[in-house]
Amino acid sequence: MRRLILAVMVLASLTGCKKQHPVSVYVDPKFTEAQTDGPGVKIAVTQFASSLNPTDDPDQEAPRMMERFLDPALQARRDYKFIAPNTVQYAIDQNQWGDEYKKFLRSYALSDKPDLAFLGKLSAALQCDAFLIPVVDLWQKDEVDMQENSSAATYVGATLTIVDAKSGAMLFRATDEDYIEGARSETADRSLVTSSSGAVRADLGERLYKAPPFEDVAAKVALALAGSLPVR
Repeated sequence: MRRLILAVMVLASLTGCKKQHPVSVYVDPKFTEAQTDGPGVKIAVTQFASSLNPTDDPDQEAPRMMERFLDPALQARRDYKFIAPNTVQYAIDQNQWGDEYKKFLRSYALSDKPDLAFLGKLSAALQCDAFLIPVVDLWQKDEVDMQENSSAATYVGATLTIVDAKSGAMLFRATDEDYIEGARSETADRSLVTSSSGAVRADLGERLYKAPPFEDVAAKVALALAGSLPVR
């Protein structure tokens, strides 16, 4: 009996230590009340912003990829009234607010402060009550050296925030970070082609031990963030 109790305690401790996704969630009670008691808040979804250093994402791949996974995940939430990013972009183009929009996204990603003047006129054009602003803040691959006994890994992190269109007050925020490890590399298993002097000319197993693609982790993070919104 004591062994059984000990086993249950160990299992419970392991479960308790397991990282939850999203990592953190904040919900303003007023947001929950508005979604539950009334017709619901009409939310415009902006493009993904990025707080990444340009050297970490020189081709700006991260926001585009995250948006590709987050948008359909949000649209699957039938309990919310979302205005899709392409509709927001149409309003931006119609009013020639492209430069302001880019400046707003970059400024928000770095300062966490919404530009109320810009959001005010954009909300009037879209007839929305709030904005959902997603920001990608972690985009990293840790590769394994051929002389290492370790596993390569890919890391992705993002934050989803809903702000009131008039006041800029935070109504909701969810943050998530996740990773996937690749195959473990053992130096004894690596197929290296060396010269007579011992210099490595080629690593035949290089592709096998590469860090997983960003897509695999980005999809997990996007689904976790979309699923974190309280059910209406």
